[in-house]
Amino acid sequence: MKQLEGIQLEKMLIAGARILDNNKEVINAMNTFPVPDGDTGTNMSLTMRSALNELKKAKKESVSSVASALAAGSLLGARGNSGVILSQIFRGFAKGLEGRDYVGPKEFALALQEGVNTAYRAVMKPVEGTMLTIARESAKAAAVSVKKDCSFTSMMDDVVKHAAAVLEKTPDMLPVLKEAGVVDAGGKGLLHIYEGFLAVLQGDEIPSEIVEAVEESVIKPMEVFRNEDILYTYCTELMVRGEGLDADFLRDKISGMGDSVLAVGNEKMVKVHIHTNHPGQILELCCEHGSLHSIKIDNMREQHAELLLDEPQTVEVVEGQAVVAVSAGKGLGKIFESLGAAKVIHGGQTMNPSTEDILQAVNEVSQKEVIILPNNKNIVLAAEQVKELSDKAVRVVKTCTIPQGISAMLAFNPDTSLDENVGNMKKAGNKVKSGQVTFAVCDSRYNGKKIQINDIIGICEDDIVAVTDDVNKAVKDLLFSMVEEDDEIITLYYGEAVDNETAGRLQEELSLLFNGKDVEIYEGSQPFYYYIVSVE
Repeated sequence: MKQLEGIQLEKMLIAGARILDNNKEVINAMNTFPVPDGDTGTNMSLTMRSALNELKKAKKESVSSVASALAAGSLLGARGNSGVILSQIFRGFAKGLEGRDYVGPKEFALALQEGVNTAYRAVMKPVEGTMLTIARESAKAAAVSVKKDCSFTSMMDDVVKHAAAVLEKTPDMLPVLKEAGVVDAGGKGLLHIYEGFLAVLQGDEIPSEIVEAVEESVIKPMEVFRNEDILYTYCTELMVRGEGLDADFLRDKISGMGDSVLAVGNEKMVKVHIHTNHPGQILELCCEHGSLHSIKIDNMREQHAELLLDEPQTVEVVEGQAVVAVSAGKGLGKIFESLGAAKVIHGGQTMNPSTEDILQAVNEVSQKEVIILPNNKNIVLAAEQVKELSDKAVRVVKTCTIPQGISAMLAFNPDTSLDENVGNMKKAGNKVKSGQVTFAVCDSRYNGKKIQINDIIGICEDDIVAVTDDVNKAVKDLLFSMVEEDDEIITLYYGEAVDNETAGRLQEELSLLFNGKDVEIYEGSQPFYYYIVSVE
């Protein structure tokens, strides 16, 4: 085949999404940092699903219309850094195919290169050995291949073989990959997409669509329905804690009991979401596999009726500034709201909100100037995309941790200019030192430290400084590495796995250990992380 039409390109994209989806858990496990945030495969898969949803609405008569829908859907659905980079690759790819009804291998190769150019421009400091490297080398292989006057199949075969070979070399490019014994996860995901392209060109049998039920937007500030569209009455959310949990198995078990099914997590903790008419059955089934926590059941018909009574339903844009913050855990959300955040998007580690989720929150506040606090390094890029999608004046203060976000929020003054606020909030966020205490999700080595699955680890910024079998000891070891003589305040936010009494006793111990420092403690209710710590 030497000519590609719109309908064929769509089949290639669907196949790429299917192969990526089938391998997402393997990609998630390629975690160079042994903490509960191995979600690269999930983020890329959900980004592709959003793109395919947009493709369903598009006309298929040209490669340009298909690529344009791909770019639009992936941009809005982009989750995490890997999802955003993937959306930028597709954005440039669509630009390279603009105005074309069909393309040959040469034009396709040029479009792949345009995707690379766009993705590199979106990343401030590109690093070798990452997804960007695989994208660049894939485009290079395509360019070399088309010089031989080859077919599409031959070109994509060259692309896949070269990308696979480069992927195996990524540990030599990034020492952190070599120490963890893995290749780059984002690069692996992109390779799977290209393998899907090749499979279609070779005539392999690939399912025509992604058939698993999935909540298209994992995190939504507000869900709006027409009453007749509500097939299942109860929005049911909970956390299952235990040993040897299997998120995919749980999702499969409940998938026939409703829609908008979601189950994400790891062997110790799985977050479950489903719209169902029988929430009790969901709780009973999940209870067979572990203990239940953070149970939330909402009657969507009732919510819808209340929403209809709410006037006005459209947001009137007014002068002024507002802050939209991303936060995991009800306690942390309440803290941000108490400090003046106009909207809190519930998300964070392992639950990255999409660009569309953040855009929706921005549009729901009434002020015409909006500051976004991502509060997680894997959400910063998705937040940055909102600036060009919203009609409002949107700025992103690149907070990478919850303590940075809270410190930035304390510096927010709605009576000053937008630029002054952004500058003050950035300075405040940079002053605080951040730490976390969680558990290892896999055996690993980091900076010479041998880490075994379920070890308790203390993290200062991006460095593992404590490895132990005791949560309180990890907190103390972490703080000994963080606290300096001039520091005055130690603040702990305890997660949903820690009860109030345990946190209170730890506060008393720390007050004695760090005599002269103020030790404050708050309920964060965050999943996966026993404690989030700040020192200033």
